[in-house]
Amino acid sequence: MNVAGRPLLRFEEPSDAVYVELVDALFRVIPPMVLLALSLGTVGTAIFSKTGDLPILALTVAGFLIASERVLLVLRYRRATAGEPLSTPTARIWERRFAVRAVVTSSIISAIGVRSFMLPPASIHMLSIALLVAFGAGIVTRVVYRPLLAIGCLLLLSIPPTIACLLHDGTVYLCLAGLQLLFLFGAIETVQHLYTTIVSQLTLKLSFAGLARLDPLTGLSNRLVLSENLERLVATAHRTGDGLAIHSLDLNHFKAANDRYGHPAGDALLKEVARRLALLTRASDLLVRLGGDEFILVQTGVSHREQTLALASRIVADLSADYHVADDIIQLGTSIGIAVLAGDQLSADELLARADQALYHAKRTGSGISVYTVAPQLVPIGDRETDAADERKTFGRR
Repeated sequence: MNVAGRPLLRFEEPSDAVYVELVDALFRVIPPMVLLALSLGTVGTAIFSKTGDLPILALTVAGFLIASERVLLVLRYRRATAGEPLSTPTARIWERRFAVRAVVTSSIISAIGVRSFMLPPASIHMLSIALLVAFGAGIVTRVVYRPLLAIGCLLLLSIPPTIACLLHDGTVYLCLAGLQLLFLFGAIETVQHLYTTIVSQLTLKLSFAGLARLDPLTGLSNRLVLSENLERLVATAHRTGDGLAIHSLDLNHFKAANDRYGHPAGDALLKEVARRLALLTRASDLLVRLGGDEFILVQTGVSHREQTLALASRIVADLSADYHVADDIIQLGTSIGIAVLAGDQLSADELLARADQALYHAKRTGSGISVYTVAPQLVPIGDRETDAADERKTFGRR
């Protein structure tokens, strides 16, 4: 079946990043859920006071409790995800939790509608229809981020009361049933249209956000990514007790090569440097080009000093290998300043400052690699004398 040239009930699977945004949107707003709980309680109480029907009372109490618990679910979600990026597996867990409650709530409201049409006073039929339409509108606007769930809830909400409505004689009830079906098809089409529009906008937004976080020349992360993620990496290291090292890199002889061979050659050199550094970087690390010939590598999971020195030595060796640019063979070098976090309550800015000081020391002395003195637990027993110098802010040299 096609509607407006589009196949009905066919939705493209979004990327993981877009999917996470869609699930997060399910938990973004609380007031509509509060209004639903109040509306359900009000309508159910009014119908019970008019009829004294115990099934209506039971459904009203159950629906009010479930609707109220959905508000608590949103609050739990916000606490659980505060300060932490939402991963795809975690998003799927929260989506299932939301879906179960949405289906149960839809079933209860649908049951209230069916039961109302089984009772004689025509006035309560008006109340139940108002509740059904209001909740259906809420599904279209708030559950649209997961369209199959939204459409399933709409079908569950609309079909049983429509059948119950048709059991009554008269043109009015026939028209009412027809209007419910028209509302259902219109709501499904609206869900499809809104979902397609939302996914397109989110994809575009994330695409632009990604471009804003990439260095256009090398494709590495840029300074913005460093500022956004370094505090989180430091906080994680403090929480888990794992070490963390910041390698501040500056290329040697790059300016001379750029002046001699031209800017295209300089760009090619920077791209190749970025490629070589990326090969030395793990998925948990963070590699950033600050600008010019300056790079930052955040090494995570550091358990001893030798890890940082081994990585720095590999970086120096790899970046010192010949570069073949056009018909020329170009040689570069690098200086590295290292700052290590190992149990110290240091901020991200303090670590960066230490790495910069170590880099300055490495360039001034020509040592290649300079380590800002590290905490005692990362240094072998034979090097404890070096540790004592930390209070005097001296440097360990290699």
